[in-house]
Amino acid sequence: MLHYYDYGEDQLSYFDEGNNVSEKDTNKKRAAILLIHGFGEDHCIWKNQLAFLSQYYRVIAPNLPGVHCKPLQIHHSHAPSIHNYVEVLHELMHSLHVEKYYILGHSMGGYIGLAFADSYTNHVIGLGLVHSTTYEDSPVKKETRLKVAAFILEHGTQKFLETSTQNLFGNAFKQLHPEKVQDVMDSASDISPEAMVQFVMAMRNRKSHEHMLTQQRIPIWMVVGAEDIAVPIEDSLQQTQLLPPNHVIVLKQVGHMGMLEATEKVNNALLTFITAAEIKK
Repeated sequence: MLHYYDYGEDQLSYFDEGNNVSEKDTNKKRAAILLIHGFGEDHCIWKNQLAFLSQYYRVIAPNLPGVHCKPLQIHHSHAPSIHNYVEVLHELMHSLHVEKYYILGHSMGGYIGLAFADSYTNHVIGLGLVHSTTYEDSPVKKETRLKVAAFILEHGTQKFLETSTQNLFGNAFKQLHPEKVQDVMDSASDISPEAMVQFVMAMRNRKSHEHMLTQQRIPIWMVVGAEDIAVPIEDSLQQTQLLPPNHVIVLKQVGHMGMLEATEKVNNALLTFITAAEIKK
């Protein structure tokens, strides 16, 4: 069911599914999962995972501020930060009276999840990085971010998505399912250039969270695409070496969008990750 949360400038929408508990489980409270979408997307990118995981857990999938709503009002003296989005999502979960939860973040959503888990240690009990990275941007990537921001301001969000979205999918998938690639572009085409540039600059300004891969407080999981050009496989494999093997899935012939490209494999991996963590609690 779609709900709305007032974050100050506007209302963002979020899905909240799987909160129902059967009569025989009335003494149990379902674990909660927060799904955080990535750049140039909305919460519908998680539609397959939302439908699947909500059979087992409570799943909350919000739009980020600026997605189908007004962007955050960031004072000109402050640079956009990943923590801007962390704070809004933390307040959302607090408003729902959900104190402990897992986070699954796609791409930029993973960057937000890392900062979230690093800051709110009493709330985040596990983190899944779905086609994401703990590394900060390289100097070359930082320059590319500036070019992306300039392009968006000059040409708009839709034109940017038309030039970039196809590259996020593996070769076989985008040839077989051009309509699904188009759906992703259409779902985000109304995001304002201002909001898109805030996202770009927040990603550019973020710091490394590689230390999260070796901490022992919460489990970290990674979903990796072998054909991912946004998060190169070489970088991903360097990071996965710091994790237990059963905390990693590498998807062959998959790009940056495993949620759509390899839905069943991703769903089962995420369910396995979280169920194993629940058993260990």
